[in-house]
Amino acid sequence: MVFKPKTEEYTSQAGNKYVFQSVFPSKWAQILDQITDKHGKVLNSKAMPAMLEHVIVQPAGLKMDDFEEWAELQEVTQAAFLFQQQGKR
Repeated sequence: MVFKPKTEEYTSQAGNKYVFQSVFPSKWAQILDQITDKHGKVLNSKAMPAMLEHVIVQPAGLKMDDFEEWAELQEVTQAAFLFQQQGKR
């Protein structure tokens, strides 16, 4: 079985469009190790930039400070996390 990245278009509640793309399972394992604390709790300060860099491929190069509203940043990065974790939103 060969890994084939999945993609999905996502439209936020604010109407902004994003494209998510899944990453290799080995890369996802590394990301999970980096974004969680010793108790397995996801750390926003690490998880959000990781989703923007590795899972959200369009628009490319997004940073946390590119978002005007925290709610939009939180919504989009959580949707990207769920897409990668579950293979869907």
